[in-house]
Amino acid sequence: MSEMNLVVFLARAGVGSRRTCDELVGEGRVAVAGEVVTFPRHKVGADEVVTVDGEVVEAKELRYVLVNKPRGVASTRSDPHADRVIVELVPNGRTLFPVGRLDVDTTGLIILTNDGVLANRLMHPRYGVSKTYVARVRGKVSRSALDALREGVQLEDGVTSPAEVRLEKQSNKTALVEVVLREGRKRQVRRMFDAVGTPVEELHRRRFGPIGDKGLAIGAFRDLSGDEIEALRRASEAVVRALDDEVEGEPLTLAGEAAPASDSES
Repeated sequence: MSEMNLVVFLARAGVGSRRTCDELVGEGRVAVAGEVVTFPRHKVGADEVVTVDGEVVEAKELRYVLVNKPRGVASTRSDPHADRVIVELVPNGRTLFPVGRLDVDTTGLIILTNDGVLANRLMHPRYGVSKTYVARVRGKVSRSALDALREGVQLEDGVTSPAEVRLEKQSNKTALVEVVLREGRKRQVRRMFDAVGTPVEELHRRRFGPIGDKGLAIGAFRDLSGDEIEALRRASEAVVRALDDEVEGEPLTLAGEAAPASDSES
């Protein structure tokens, strides 16, 4: 590892966003080679040990890839029942883990990364970042159905959290509806529309938190920009703040373990 600014080192170690790392350094909570450093752009050498609150942290080459998943691809690292899995769409993708899941028949955005800290925060089933879907549903969508989706509908595993819902287009036989969710349950979007009597025919995730699919074709991928990674880190810190308000929270799945069923939102 060549020399790098201390805040860059901390961010690569998964400590938090650069703003958070700036604050940690300014508060005197970071030491380099045993000495407290309060200058965020202090240069860290290859062999120097960095600690935060006395705990050693290590920077690594982190990778963040955005994939627009096509239909028929499983959003897992391995699946004996699927023809293809999502990590096969990206060069050297086997070293990465998908952040959450999409149904085999659902298209849309998935992030692949080896940043386990960020992935775990983004996947939290109750406090995860927002995900935006567009659903083509069968039949006409009534105002009462839209209101029910906005307020929360009763599913077999409980009432859903309120969703942001917008009717984009209505024809005689189908409708296009945009749905924004912040919780994650198995096949949640499809089950919500089933509950209000308008089954989903096609489903696409067009946004993952602050990241959209503009310019990224189905089946394509690209590396996330530094600004996009920073925006995801800031979003993940909101998850941490929400968890801090809980008396007892649910455990997060470690990166590399099988994702829980509640993390499969579509």
